[in-house]
Amino acid sequence: MQPQQVIIVGGGFGGIRAALSLSRNPSCRVTLISKTSAFEYYPGLHKLLGLSHHAVVSIPYETIFRGKNVSVLCETVTGIDAHQKTVTTDQGAYSADFLVLAIGSQTEYFGIAGLPEMAFGFKSVAEAEKLRVHVEELFAKHIKTDKAESVVGLHMIVVGAGPNGVDLAGELASLGHMLAKKYGIVESLLTIDLIEAASRPLAMMSESVSARVEARLRSLGVNVLCNRDLKKEDSWTVTLADMTLGAKTLIWTAGITTNELVKKIDGLQLVKKNRVTVDEYLQAKGFQNVFCVGDIADTAYSGLAQTALYDGGYVAHVIKQKVAGQRFHSYVPKPVAYNIGVGRRWSVLVIGKFTSFGLFAYGMRTLIDIKFFLSILPVSEVYRLYVLKKKTS
Repeated sequence: MQPQQVIIVGGGFGGIRAALSLSRNPSCRVTLISKTSAFEYYPGLHKLLGLSHHAVVSIPYETIFRGKNVSVLCETVTGIDAHQKTVTTDQGAYSADFLVLAIGSQTEYFGIAGLPEMAFGFKSVAEAEKLRVHVEELFAKHIKTDKAESVVGLHMIVVGAGPNGVDLAGELASLGHMLAKKYGIVESLLTIDLIEAASRPLAMMSESVSARVEARLRSLGVNVLCNRDLKKEDSWTVTLADMTLGAKTLIWTAGITTNELVKKIDGLQLVKKNRVTVDEYLQAKGFQNVFCVGDIADTAYSGLAQTALYDGGYVAHVIKQKVAGQRFHSYVPKPVAYNIGVGRRWSVLVIGKFTSFGLFAYGMRTLIDIKFFLSILPVSEVYRLYVLKKKTS
């Protein structure tokens, strides 16, 4: 029997989990297609902006799949035919028996004029590094400027008080205070505003958690402005529904939508945020052996890394059972947990009804990171990343 061809489009959490699981099955020949050569661990992006000198945010696919039955193609996908299960890239075309779409999400600007050009995003290593350089340059530039210019120049606005925005605002505050000391700038000239359209930060959580997180943000010097909608942005001001803020730095974390490639795939049924309607086996509705995992699938907990990992493992199970001609169970969404950083060495951990704040939660976040890397890398490699790298940094 010839091995079944499995093509996985996208090398994020769902893609690598599916690929690693399927790589152990000799009846499958796995090809993963990604436009980059490395997996980006976006829960660690905030450490690039903050004060950590040993952030682990990027792992080459060559390291992850070394010795595994997975071929990695670093190519840009230009088209997908779900009916024929073919993928076209800038280098060629490929056919599969099973197609796994794990192409993730991208920033949504909701048509607000000026945002794509003027705002900083925060969904990739490149964007995080760009923002870090920008912030440092701002402080260096305003060492000798007058007070009025410094107040505008050192005013930073983060839009969106979800997990990403809260984590970012906290790290930005810690970084800002450190840079103020480094460049001899009065800390009171630094202003960080966190703008949220909902009535409170982390609106998906309980009011008590939101209140505790908001208090933590304010203790770091972050102004939390809720019930505000962004109206427009240009190079100097941000206009809200009820006020205009003068700022040169705006960071947008308020919206995501699925990868634009999804809209170009004929036959997919799209719902809110352009997520794909799937059946009880995570197959795109109306298709056989075309699976959607992670951010693009319209499931209960879509949009989180832990869901993408769970989806990738489930789809790999279904494919292996199909190849073997055996039964498989329906997809059951897995409830998620949250661990969100709010400044240096402080997190909020929420697992069901259990909630913890502060240093313990922060330590758990580190353990969660290490546990994930142990699931995709040899112990020796994780030791090198977390211990040897820390000693030499």
